[in-house]
Order: sequence, then structure tokens, then C-alpha cells
Amino acid sequence: MSLTNLNLNQSNSIWNKSHFPSTLILALLFLSQCILSEDKGFQFCDNFNDELKCIEPKTENDIVFLDQTKFKKENPTYEDFGNFLYFTARETPGFRLVLDSPWNGKTSEEFRSGYNAYLVYGNAKERMEGNSFQPKTVVSFHYLGALLKEEFRHIGIAKNPFQIEALGPIVLTYIVEIPGKEPISKVRTIQLRWKP
Repeated sequence: MSLTNLNLNQSNSIWNKSHFPSTLILALLFLSQCILSEDKGFQFCDNFNDELKCIEPKTENDIVFLDQTKFKKENPTYEDFGNFLYFTARETPGFRLVLDSPWNGKTSEEFRSGYNAYLVYGNAKERMEGNSFQPKTVVSFHYLGALLKEEFRHIGIAKNPFQIEALGPIVLTYIVEIPGKEPISKVRTIQLRWKP
């Protein structure tokens, strides 16, 4: 049952005013609206059109299928696979964010100078390379190959023979710092597989 659909006057309800102070109920209603508002504005998306509309929506858990026939390296290493993701497959995890108000009440220059978006995998944290802005919409993306290569180097497997099955789930953390708003942190898990 949604908090916004509660009938606070029902005598048999556990939400009856005799059980909970009205300030607590109002606080819960406000919190539910904040959570819905933030989730409504943030969308995982890996590709956008010129109007910054999402043309490749994603979810919190995705399987990404890659064309193995285009991975032409003999005896590939993890670093080779990172290069394949970057230069050939061009996998670009990203997001689209709709703001509450234009530039969140800042000037365009203030907003752009204070805006930061990061993608984190393991110990690798990189600032997202691609950013586009409109007064009420922001999109950002990063090249997955660059991020994975950094983590492969960090854990010492960059030159090891590559096996896609050994990757397991890739847990990505998106961190977005927006002027005039609390930082946003979202987690997305992807699994990379060869196309059947």
C-alpha cells in the first residue's frame, strides 16, 4: 500500500492518529514523495539523441551481449578486452537526469562548473567523459573499457589471458554531484556475455 493512498481516518488502521503522531505521518508522506521524485528524475541510459532523450534505456541489472567476431585479438589479455570495449564495442554506461528546475536555480555557468559525475568499479573511480546539458536535463556517460582497464591494472591482471566467464557481475556505482542538490549515488550491475 502506498503511503500517499492511506486513509488516516480509518479506525481499524494501524496508521490511526491514536497510534502515530500526525507529524510522523506527515514526515513519512514527505519522505515517500522525495524518494519517488528522485527515482523519477534519474534514469540509467547508455545512449541519447540530440534532444537528450534516452534511446537506449537500461535497468539496475542488465546482461550486455557482445559480438565476439569483432574481438580479433589472438590470445587476448584483459587489457585487450578493455580496448575492445572502448574502441570497437563502445560500451558507454550512462544516465539521464531531469532536474526539478532549470539549472537547479543556478546560472548555466555556475551549474556546469559545479557539476561532476563519476563511475566507480572496484578501486577504479573515473570522472565521466561525456556530459551534455540542457536547462532541465543532464546526461553523462563513460567508456566501460577505460574503467575496466584501470581496475585490471590495479588488481594486477591486465596482462593475464582473458576469459569473459571469469569477469562475473560488474557492479558499477554512479556518483553525481549537482549544484543545489544532494549528491546522488546509484548502483547498477551488468554482466558481459558473447552473443549466442
